[in-house]
Amino acid sequence: MRRSAFLLGLLLTLTACSVTVTVDLPNQTLDLPGITDTGGQIAYPKDGLSFSPPPVDVVRGLRVEGVLEASTPLNVTLEFYARTKDPSQDPTCTSPTFPFAPQGIGVEPVMYLCPVGPDDQKVGEASFRNSQQASFTLQGTKLAEGIQKGKLWLGIKASGLPSTPLTLTFRNMKAYVTVGL
Repeated sequence: MRRSAFLLGLLLTLTACSVTVTVDLPNQTLDLPGITDTGGQIAYPKDGLSFSPPPVDVVRGLRVEGVLEASTPLNVTLEFYARTKDPSQDPTCTSPTFPFAPQGIGVEPVMYLCPVGPDDQKVGEASFRNSQQASFTLQGTKLAEGIQKGKLWLGIKASGLPSTPLTLTFRNMKAYVTVGL
């Protein structure tokens, strides 16, 4: 009985040694030039999020909250994925070409399509109901790794998107990082 009480007291003490740090994340834009379906792959923007990571070593929990805005009203559920590996350096990822994009040398990719692999983790979803905004909450180990590194990519997997160019913008993102022993 004394041992159980000691362990319970120790656990409560360690729990009290945690604090939540808020990290403001920059907005991220994902341009989808007429892709109606990601074909089971994840669409990532060319550039990932870069920010100052929190000065912590032990992350006990993490959640990211924000709003996703679409350039046109949507009626779809989008799955969110996170990765810390640059899609441009991943040989399994491709940069699709589009019929209306300028052709020739030096054309910068706007996005990458990556098959779901060990570098990707589903971290949440957002549902649009004939609206241009949907709030979201994200959680996952890849997300936590990216927050600790100060660099990550957020991507989406979806079908039923409009056939016209679509811009999705992750806005007002805040990472709530619980740190401690």
